[in-house]
Amino acid sequence: MMKKSFEVPLRVDFAGGWLDVPKLSKKGGYIVNCSITPKVSLKNWPYEKSGGLGGSAAYAILKMENGIESELNLGVGWQDPAVIEETGLCVWRSGKKPVLELKINPDWLAGKMLIVWTGNAHTTPNFVDGKRDYKGIVSAGKIAAQAVLKKDFKELCRSISMSYAIQLKEGMKELLQVPKAKAKKYLGGGHGGYALYLFNSAKDRALAVSRTNSKIIEPYIELKSDA
Repeated sequence: MMKKSFEVPLRVDFAGGWLDVPKLSKKGGYIVNCSITPKVSLKNWPYEKSGGLGGSAAYAILKMENGIESELNLGVGWQDPAVIEETGLCVWRSGKKPVLELKINPDWLAGKMLIVWTGNAHTTPNFVDGKRDYKGIVSAGKIAAQAVLKKDFKELCRSISMSYAIQLKEGMKELLQVPKAKAKKYLGGGHGGYALYLFNSAKDRALAVSRTNSKIIEPYIELKSDA
């Protein structure tokens, strides 16, 4: 697990969002997420604020506070501080507290992720009690968990697309169509912030960068040699 430092990663969530909020947790559900670079510090924050990347949890950790307690006190879930501290590509069991089911090196996602600013900030606590398809969220999380286990990019994209369809039913606006993107979804609680896009290759991603208000991100894991 990552030691507290003056620089931490943020995170992207692929599927199972909201199942980390204690009162919304579902038995048998999974949350799948991944820590990312560029990292952030109190002096350098190369992202828009309130973007759905786990920024409030990262800020608490940077101030040497308990990230999980900080997020739960806001009335949201624990997935952000959990993966920021753990790093890597992670599968978590839905529940009142974080239980790590699986963690792998996310290097197979290198060159394939892009985030695009939607133009509006969002505040997750405002949407906790909204109506949404939890049965569908559980299904998407299970597919994403199996995709991570098998390192199956196509199935991971399918779980992301399922999550996006659920977001649209929740009332979110359709996201920008980006050339060559294989899957997309709002990050975090959605309704603004950043959107995540996945591509088959860095070449396809580069084409999208030239046409959007976007930022390249890469998966991150803290290895023992990094200590």
